Amino acid sequence: MSVILDALGNVSNLTLALLVLSLLIALFYEMINGFHDTANAVSMIIYTNSLKPGHSVIMAGIMNFFGVMLGGIGVAYAIVHLLPLDIIVASNQDTTLVMIYSLLISAVIWNFGTWYFGIPVSSSHSLIGSLIGVSVAFSLMHGFDFSQSVNWSAVYKVLIALALSPLVGFGLAYLMMKGARKFFDNPKYYKSPEDEIKRKRPNFWMRMGIIATGAGVSFAHGSNDGQKGMGLIMIILIGILPSYYALNMDSHEYKIKQTHDSAANLANFYAENNTTLNQLVSEKHLISALKVKNTIAECNVNQVYETTALVATKLEGIKSYSELSPQDRWSVHTAVLCTDNFFGQVEKIIDKDKSDYIATQRKTLVSASEYVPYWVMIAVALAIGVGTMIGYKRIVLTIGEKIGSRPINYMQGTVSQAISMITILLANFAHAPVSTTHIVSSSVAGSMVAEPDGGVQKGMIKTILLSWVFTLPVTGIMSAAIYYCLSFIAK
Repeated sequence: MSVILDALGNVSNLTLALLVLSLLIALFYEMINGFHDTANAVSMIIYTNSLKPGHSVIMAGIMNFFGVMLGGIGVAYAIVHLLPLDIIVASNQDTTLVMIYSLLISAVIWNFGTWYFGIPVSSSHSLIGSLIGVSVAFSLMHGFDFSQSVNWSAVYKVLIALALSPLVGFGLAYLMMKGARKFFDNPKYYKSPEDEIKRKRPNFWMRMGIIATGAGVSFAHGSNDGQKGMGLIMIILIGILPSYYALNMDSHEYKIKQTHDSAANLANFYAENNTTLNQLVSEKHLISALKVKNTIAECNVNQVYETTALVATKLEGIKSYSELSPQDRWSVHTAVLCTDNFFGQVEKIIDKDKSDYIATQRKTLVSASEYVPYWVMIAVALAIGVGTMIGYKRIVLTIGEKIGSRPINYMQGTVSQAISMITILLANFAHAPVSTTHIVSSSVAGSMVAEPDGGVQKGMIKTILLSWVFTLPVTGIMSAAIYYCLSFIAK
């Protein structure tokens, strides 16, 4: 507690107020995420009258909560690592605040606007576009190359996941719907709510299937999209209070000892395999994703041993990270990221037995800097749940009636939700941020196309595709423009 008080004591009252406000905006962003994405999880349940809307959103909120709490933090740090935080922290605090507010405002405006018009767009795209835009604007105004302003290798991985996941959802839903028609011929399974007099509920098995898969989508959504909010909040906390949030200050003594031992083991591994690693570096052109100007920070591929050994030296004999000076905490944070980045590349191209050893050591090493406080997890889970309860109605109608050429039937709802749940959970295991909106919409479209008399409404599909295509560049340009304006105001 004394350490966080010291950290807060080193910032002005204005900065502290802006920190609190930025956290509130980030949570509001997660509420809008609920408007967009969690509504997808309950849309089939509500549209098919399987549960009352109030009961549906309560269930979705609970499942989202558990998804956030149990989903891990791999996706969260895929978001954090999109930005070179060493640049942010080395800049003055006004610049840090301007960057944070620019990306928050851009993401919120786009998400809220598209929700208002009932267009299911990707919260992930808006966040990533805003991150890229503000980083590029920063580099232009402060003399950095584009290659240094953004962790482009991480961006490419995220964009690939965002691009492929809807295709997977569409294809699997198409195949599963074809299989359902072949093996389940009960006509009651293929009725739409409009086919039923006074919108009766589906039969028992269809109702249970729709509710169960909807709950699964809610859980999967929390396990993936909730982590994006956690990653956003960690960017804010690390950027404004690096002396406290650079390392997990609540780490037990034995966890610190494990991190120390992993750093020492990797340093020894590098020394013992120096010739092989140098050859791999020259042949494979390994680089550090965090390499920037020497005046700020340097993750030099030729100084891996020194960087890794620094972590072991700094952590030697300490029982709490609070024993380190604020400067040492940040140097350890950066050294851990540099070490993990290098050995992560080595792990992919070295012998299998050595690769397994490196993977084990890396997992322990990064626990020092890759963490999310429980209060952040709980706040994000509650924000998504509240967002669902407030804004689900606009997206429900779009999913139920405006994607297909005819209203969705019960089997299509079950299939699209089941495939969405599976696709999102697989992405979560791969630590890949994906869009629940993209996956659910694509799965619905796949189930529609699979039907003999089915199809999609070209106008709505065109609107959704255009919104997907334009989200990244629009939010990127918007966040860059906001950063440019706020920078002059802050001077």
